[in-house]
Formats: sequence, C-alpha cells, structure tokens
Amino acid sequence: MLLAALACAWQPSSASAADEDTQFWLVGFVRSDLGDDFFLTVDASLRIREPQIGPDQQTIRVTVEKEVADGIRIGGGAAVFETDGQTEFRPHQQLRIVSGGWDFRTRFEQRMFPGADRTELRFRQRVQYTERLSKTVDLIGSAEWFTVFQARSAARQDGTEQVRFVAAVAVDVAKGLEVQPGYVLWYSRREGRTDGISHIPQLTLNYRF
Repeated sequence: MLLAALACAWQPSSASAADEDTQFWLVGFVRSDLGDDFFLTVDASLRIREPQIGPDQQTIRVTVEKEVADGIRIGGGAAVFETDGQTEFRPHQQLRIVSGGWDFRTRFEQRMFPGADRTELRFRQRVQYTERLSKTVDLIGSAEWFTVFQARSAARQDGTEQVRFVAAVAVDVAKGLEVQPGYVLWYSRREGRTDGISHIPQLTLNYRF
C-alpha cells in the first residue's frame, strides 16, 4: 500500500516517454552490535547492467551508527563504487528514526569522481515500512528520493536526480541469516535525453552477528 501510494504521488512528466532497461543487483549486508549503543553495517553489491546503461558496477560501503535516544541513530561512513576501472569515493553522514515498522533515513553524501571539477553533494531521503507476516517472514516496502544540490560540474543540473521504489520479502533461513528477494523500480532524470526507468530484480543476503 505504501509503494502504491508513493508511486501514484510521483508522476514525472517525462515518465511516459522514458527509456526502459533491466538490471540485476546482488546485495549483501553484514550487521553487528558493537556495544555501548554503536552499530556496524557493511554492505556490498554487484550490479549487472545492460550496455546502454553502462558497465557492470561493484560497490562496498561501511557505516557506523550511534543510538542517541530510543529509536534515533546518527552515524556515517564511506563507500567505494567501481565501474569499469573508474573509482568513485563517497563519504556519507546520516540520521535514522525507527518507530514500530517505520524506518526514516536521511543521508548526506559527498561524491568524489576522478577528474570531476568538484565534489558532488547529494541528499537522500528514504521512507521504509516493514510488516511482520510470520515469525520468519517480513514484507518490506520503501521509497527513496535523491536530489543533488551541488553537481560535480557547473554544466550539470542540480535538483531531483532519481527516485527508487522497493518491494521485498525477507525470509529467515538460518540463525542470523536472512534472504530477501525483491524488486526495484528506479526512475532517473537524464540531462539532454529521455528520462529512464530501470526494472531491477534484486537478491539481498542479510547476516547479523
């Protein structure tokens, strides 16, 4: 229901004329409680893409969070994105508020590209809801809005860059291990050409210790 409502609310004018492609993402998360209300998350992904979108991409990200009040965490970390020999370095800072099944995450990123005129500054706002279906199965829906307020060069546009909608089912398969098949609908704004829509089957593995 959350995804349907958000999808109806987001109707970019160029969506009907958008180019469409299909990708596949394999994602892994490792999470750990470090004690003293500190939490570690390491995530990595392999993104297999069609040639018109670009080469396949590999990513790894490390995030450390501190719980400062009940359900409120602040933190930060950094990521490396590797695409056909080009490496992007991406520090980030974030705030998360978790209440019931809701998870609100605000993330600020500094994207550093080889040869870019300057560091790109990007804001991401995600709203996620998890519904427990049984002791071992959860239904997850989320929407995330990305906006750039300092592009990597003066010639590029600021403003909304993309919106992602995610629907997934999380299944506990062993102690600490969860398998999460899902689907990502990704709308992306493209400068000087038709906007894009990506259909992304996604398989996520979550491990907690």
